[in-house]
Amino acid sequence: FIIGLIIQACANGYSLLMVGRIFVGLGVGFGLAIDPLYIAEVSPAAHRGELVTWSEAAINVGIVLGFFSGIVFYDLNDELEWRLMFAMGTVLPVAMIILSQTVMAESPRWLVSKGQDEEAKEILRKIYPEGFDVNPVATDIKEALERERIAEQAVGWNMI
Repeated sequence: FIIGLIIQACANGYSLLMVGRIFVGLGVGFGLAIDPLYIAEVSPAAHRGELVTWSEAAINVGIVLGFFSGIVFYDLNDELEWRLMFAMGTVLPVAMIILSQTVMAESPRWLVSKGQDEEAKEILRKIYPEGFDVNPVATDIKEALERERIAEQAVGWNMI
C-alpha cells in the first residue's frame, strides 16, 4: 500500500500512476481481508461482531479523510496538490504499521496451528479478563483446526 502511494506521489505520467494504483489496490485488498480476520481471531466471541464493525467504520473514516485532504490542499498549485494528497495517505498507514508491530499480539489460532500452544494460551490470557480459564478456548481452537484439516482431506483440492 505504502509503496503504491509513494509511486503515485512521484509519478510523472499516467502509466506510472496506474502502476501505483495497482500496488494500492493490492494493499487495500489484503488489508480488507486480513483486518476483520485478525480481529475475529483475537476477540472474545461476545464482542467479535462489534469489533469487526469498528474495522469497517474505520475504512469509511479513511475515505472521509481522503476527501478532506482535497479540501485542505485546494489552494495549492495543481501540480503539488494531488501529490501531497497521495503522500498524506502514507501517514496513517505507517503509524498503524508501527503500532501493530509493537502492540498487536500474534494470532492464538496461528500459534496453535504451529504447535505453540503455551504461547497461544499466554496471548489468550492477555485478551480475556483476569482469572478467565483460557484452556477451553485453546482446546476449541485446536479442535476447530482438526475439524478443518479433516474436512479439507475429505473434500479439499483433490476433488477438483
